[in-house]
Amino acid sequence: MTDIYTLHHLTLTAPGEHLFAVLSAAVPGLTRIKSREAIMAGLVKVDGRIIREAKTELGDSHKAELDLRHGIKRALHARLGREAEPTGQPFTILYQDRDVIVVDKTAGILSAPTQAKGMGEKPERGHLPELLRRALRKRGSEIDYLGVVHRLDKETSGCIAFALSRDSQRVLHAQFATHTAGRTYRAMVMGQPRRDHDTLRGKLGRGEDGRRAVVEDDEEGKESVTHFSVLNRYAQGAELEVRLETGRTHQIRVTLYDIACPVYGDRVYAFRLRKNQALPPRAPRLMLHAAELSFDHPATGKRITVKAPIPSAFAEFAEVLKEPAVAPWERPQAPALDRPAGAVRAPRKPRPSA
Repeated sequence: MTDIYTLHHLTLTAPGEHLFAVLSAAVPGLTRIKSREAIMAGLVKVDGRIIREAKTELGDSHKAELDLRHGIKRALHARLGREAEPTGQPFTILYQDRDVIVVDKTAGILSAPTQAKGMGEKPERGHLPELLRRALRKRGSEIDYLGVVHRLDKETSGCIAFALSRDSQRVLHAQFATHTAGRTYRAMVMGQPRRDHDTLRGKLGRGEDGRRAVVEDDEEGKESVTHFSVLNRYAQGAELEVRLETGRTHQIRVTLYDIACPVYGDRVYAFRLRKNQALPPRAPRLMLHAAELSFDHPATGKRITVKAPIPSAFAEFAEVLKEPAVAPWERPQAPALDRPAGAVRAPRKPRPSA
C-alpha cells in the first residue's frame, strides 16, 4: 500500500522533461493533474527552491521535495484565494501508519457495521469503516484490510482505532480484551457526584426491563471498573473525566446512571421526572466524548497516545448548565389574551355519539 499523502524526497534525473510529468512518473498514484495542482499550490521544492511552474524544464539531476501531508486541494485553494471545499466527512484522521489508523468520529455515525437482524436483511450502511475506505480511496490510498478493534456507541464521538492488517488486529484486540489499552472520556452529567474523585466497581448485567444495569453480586453479569474525576461543577450538572479500566457495552452510561448522574442527552438511561420537578436543559447530543486513546503499537510495541479535541458543543452546553434550574411554577406564564367587552365565547360543538 502506497500513500501519496506524505512527505516525498526525490532525486529527479530527466534532462529537458517537464517537472509535473516527471513527478507524476516518480510517485505512484500521483496523476498528472494532481502533480500540476501540487506545483501550483507551492508544495514542490527543487534544490531547496519552491517551483510554481508545472512546465519547468529539468536539468541533469535535482533534489526535489514534494509535501502532500496536508493534501493538495486546501493548499491550492488558499493559493488561489478561495475557501477550501468542505469534505463533509464525519471523521478526522488523527494518526495513521502502515499498521493502524485512529480517527476522531463525530456523533451519530456507526463505529462498525451492524449485523442483519433477519433472513434476507442487509447490514446497516453508512458505518465508519465504509466511509473511511471511501475517503482514503479518493485520496489515492487504497487499503487492503480494515479491521474493527473496538467500538463506540453511535451517539458517542471521539477516538476509535482500526487495524490495517490481520496481525495488527489480533494484537490490538488482545489489548482491549485484557484492558491494557487506555481510554479516557469527557462526559456532561445531570446531578452532582458526591466525591470529586471516585471508582465505581460492580457487575453489569440486565435489569428487569431488559436494559443493561448494575446488578447484585449473585446475579449474572460482567465485572465493571470505572474511574472518574470531576472537572467542573455547574448549577445543573457536572463535567467529568472518565477512565475505563474495563470495557463493557454502555459501561459509562450505565454506571453514571446508577449513581444518579446520567449523561446528558442519553435517551436510554435517563430518569423520569417527578411531578413539578424542574425540567433539565435539552442537550444537543449525547454528551459523551472519547477524548484520549492509548495502546502499544502492534509492530514496535511503543506506547501510542492519541487525543481528540473536545467538541465545541461541550463548551457551549457548559454555559447553559451554569444557569440555575427553573421550577415549573416559577416559569413566566404567557399573558392572557384580552377579550373585547361583551364578547361571548362560541359554544363547543357537541361530540357525535358513538
